[in-house]
Amino acid sequence: MEYLLILIGLFVISICLEWKYRIKLYSSRKERFLIPLVFLIIGTIWDSFAIWRGHWTFEGPGLVGLTIGLMPVEEYLFALIVPYFILTIYRVLKKEI
Repeated sequence: MEYLLILIGLFVISICLEWKYRIKLYSSRKERFLIPLVFLIIGTIWDSFAIWRGHWTFEGPGLVGLTIGLMPVEEYLFALIVPYFILTIYRVLKKEI
């Protein structure tokens, strides 16, 4: 439960910062779709390989109760939300400096 709450918190913080500082992370709707998709694909391949190699495991289907492939849904959310959060923080700091 904590993991999902942290991800939701990061997502809400990102949206608030993007709105407050009037940041445009992407120059088009196409970029807004494609860039997170690239992060999702890379993150999924990376995590699936690490799970397959036995570097880490997940016990049970996760909080949502749904597993896709080798990973729970929360891991896919992580691959989408964390890069968005990092890009938002980067743009806020770049704008403020």
